[in-house]
Parts: sequence; structure tokens; C-alpha cells
Amino acid sequence: MAENKKYIIKISGKPVEVTPEVYGEYYRMNRYARYQEERDRSHGKTLYSNLDSNEMLGEELISDQSALSTEDAAIAHILSEKLHRCLEMLPDGERDLIQALYFDGLTEREYAIRIGVSQNTVNKRRHRILARLKIFMKIQKFLVVSPLGFSA
Repeated sequence: MAENKKYIIKISGKPVEVTPEVYGEYYRMNRYARYQEERDRSHGKTLYSNLDSNEMLGEELISDQSALSTEDAAIAHILSEKLHRCLEMLPDGERDLIQALYFDGLTEREYAIRIGVSQNTVNKRRHRILARLKIFMKIQKFLVVSPLGFSA
């Protein structure tokens, strides 16, 4: 009598006849999913999608912890402008070295081959230039520029 029993599950709202094994596995998966939802609810967990509204997604309410804060982004922008002003103060050859190593991604060895000197020479020049840039950055710290562009 048990072998004549039909096992039917609904898929997309339509009844589908399946084997007893498929029927059992389908309801085991269904029960496990309900169990996990009940467990999450009892622990106070919620889905971001539960926070969705017509105007925005719930995910948009959660801040990105890896993103820079507005203050950090502003400081980085100011420092970047200051660095570029200091780089403009360097002679062309020194500026080219910094451009090649830090902006174009060349290694000291590649740059040394390009200009026909040893890698050790490039390394010494780089250290000397960075020391000068450090001094320029400290000097820039004391220069105050008004919105009109005049130094005080």
C-alpha cells in the first residue's frame, strides 16, 4: 500500500510528482532553513533586506568600515596637494627620478639602466631627494595660504 503513495511537492506553485527520496530531502532542507531562521530570530539577527524601504536599500544604512572618513580624505587631499607643490620645487632630473620610481612604477634598477648609471647611484639620489622633499614638506607646513592664494 505504501508503494502506491504519490509524493508531490510544489515548484513555482505547480504540483510535481517526485520520488520518496527527493520528497524527504526537500522537506529536510525546508525544515533546516526554517530552523536557521528561527535560530537567527531568537539571537536577534536580522537581514539587511529587512531594512529596505522604497527610497533605499537596507545595506546603504550600514557604513563602510574600510572607507576613509571625510576628514581623512580631506587631509589626504591636502597632503597630496602639498606634495605636488614640493615636487614642483625640485629640478627636472630629480622630479623625473621621483616620477619614474613612485608614479610610473619603475624599479631603481630599471631607471638606472634607462639613464645609464648604477642602481646604487639611483638609490643614493633617491634618498637625497626624499630628504629634500621632507624639508620642503616641513617648510610648507608653516606657510599659510589664504583662499585668495596669498602667502602669510
